[in-house]
Amino acid sequence: MKIVVDEQNTVYELDQKLGEGGQGRVYSIKGGKRAIKLIPDKSTIRRDRLRRQLSQVRMLFDIQQLPIAMPLEMLQPPHVGYVMELLTGMIPISKLTYLPQKIECPVTWYLQGGGLRRRLILLGKSAEALSQLHGRGLVYADPSPNNIFVSSDLDANEIRFIDADNLCYESNVSSSFYTPGYGAPELVKGKSGVNTLTDAHAFAVIAFQTLTTLHPLTDGDLVSYGEPELEEKALQGEIPWIDNPNDNSNYTDKGFPRDITLSPRLQTLANKCFGEGLLNPQKRPGLNQWAEYLYNAADFTITCPSCHSTYYTNQKDCSWCEYPRPDLVIVEIYRWHPDEKPEKKGKLLQVMALQRDSSVILTNRIINGRLGIDAHQPNLEIEFTDHYLRVHKCNNQTFLLTSQNQENNKIEREISEDRWLKFPVEAGKYGDWLLHFGSLNCPHRYASFRLIKGGD
Repeated sequence: MKIVVDEQNTVYELDQKLGEGGQGRVYSIKGGKRAIKLIPDKSTIRRDRLRRQLSQVRMLFDIQQLPIAMPLEMLQPPHVGYVMELLTGMIPISKLTYLPQKIECPVTWYLQGGGLRRRLILLGKSAEALSQLHGRGLVYADPSPNNIFVSSDLDANEIRFIDADNLCYESNVSSSFYTPGYGAPELVKGKSGVNTLTDAHAFAVIAFQTLTTLHPLTDGDLVSYGEPELEEKALQGEIPWIDNPNDNSNYTDKGFPRDITLSPRLQTLANKCFGEGLLNPQKRPGLNQWAEYLYNAADFTITCPSCHSTYYTNQKDCSWCEYPRPDLVIVEIYRWHPDEKPEKKGKLLQVMALQRDSSVILTNRIINGRLGIDAHQPNLEIEFTDHYLRVHKCNNQTFLLTSQNQENNKIEREISEDRWLKFPVEAGKYGDWLLHFGSLNCPHRYASFRLIKGGD
């Protein structure tokens, strides 16, 4: 049993070690919604530097809406560290990232962690939080699977970043610490301090690992079965990444197949980050793009009626048990321009999958195409039952359902908040139905609907 005391003379009994990063260890405490970070360096210089860091973090009022575990109090000597807030029932995302040794069935382990869709959502929220941090001119500095905490309850998708003492302004990047395996090559080589681009590299590694169980640089066959020094060379960017399309020397067929865990757009992002972006930081995708593509990938998953796992809609059978894909409606999001003909849809912006006897919530992220603090505010709910769709709104905004056939017969109905509006899935005598997220006289986004029969 280990006891620590903060500067307000509050006594804490350490419980379990929650994680370990480049700067220290984090422990839960018995009987409270708190966690303790202990830093191994107990020198006076390190204590004074930590005090300055925490003082600066507490002054960052505009990050208090972000999912970051804020520091509360310093610890008294002989310990160097601090007390932080942390929700109960949270675990490091490393529990969903690292495949346990001697596991009998990797698929069962993967699904017991919430499967594909949950991992995509948790990663999307993590990327979104980092993106918002970067938008404030701040760098997280040490992203790792042990610094991102997620709900242990599979029905909850909360996230929290711990180690807030790592935060620093991008204009002050003298720090170069990182968790081994997650440092960008320029950090590993000592050529750069931390910045938004090193954050982007670390997150990309976390995302790839969490979805596939493979480290994109060191889990290839060349490195895994080669000399020990090859791992350091791989982390320095001197060996091709495992899915390099132009050089398969470090390829591996281990882990979960990328075509069932990564959407095509996520595969493109990974190749951009670990290909040309590995040694050229300016070519790396930013966290906002990661967030967008991860959320979009989650939107395009469905639940298997047989094994209840989630998989991408472009698979004709369940990726995990091969049960045939059920009937579903594809919700396609386009941009409406009043001066253009309705049949000219333009660029497809987003796609969602809706199964029979289920519903989806359209948030600000879908309605307005933006991420941020209010991105997940609900606007509309759409339900697929029998051969019909039903829709109702969740706020007082104006939404319209329209239809027009070849004889130019038109229907316009305003969506209500207190009752469901029902319309057929397939085009009938009134043509295709469009759900508008704004006035027909102004540019806005809208949704169209396409039925796909099971197995088609």
